[in-house]
Amino acid sequence: MKGRLLTGVYLVPGKFVPVAVELEDRAVLVGQARFDPTGRIWIDLTTAVKEGSVTPVRAVALEASEITQGLPAKVGEEAPTLLADLVRGALGGISDFVKASLEATQVITLPGGGQAVQRSTPPLELFLLARAANLVALPQDQTAIIRTVKVERDTPLYVLFLSGSDAGASEETSPTPRR
Repeated sequence: MKGRLLTGVYLVPGKFVPVAVELEDRAVLVGQARFDPTGRIWIDLTTAVKEGSVTPVRAVALEASEITQGLPAKVGEEAPTLLADLVRGALGGISDFVKASLEATQVITLPGGGQAVQRSTPPLELFLLARAANLVALPQDQTAIIRTVKVERDTPLYVLFLSGSDAGASEETSPTPRR
């Protein structure tokens, strides 16, 4: 059956979001959307609502133009915490500077061929700032940019109803005999 997305889909890979689809006959199907590694949004629909009646269903959304499983998605990258991460990165830089200052040495050649190694201690304020910077430092394996996936509201689609009306139906309750 022909339909359209009532809700847009906006998610990060690995997460599920609720979604609603309206059919031509004004029935509304509800289910979940997820991102597939193929770059498409897969929508599984489990509940139909029509004229106040709620019915379990098993259905999937198909792209309207190609009639293939899943909807094409706009994949992008966003930086929702970029400013905070930049501040944390700058504070982490101060911490690194203090550590480098502690390890820095100056070699002075003495008259007669000897050498003297001179170390200097940074001011107390830098030690305090470095300690504070370590408290809010961004973990090394974390990044401020996340991948997002989006399908616009009102995207046309087809809904394919699968065999069995109950989304939780198993082979045990199937009326088909087994071999």
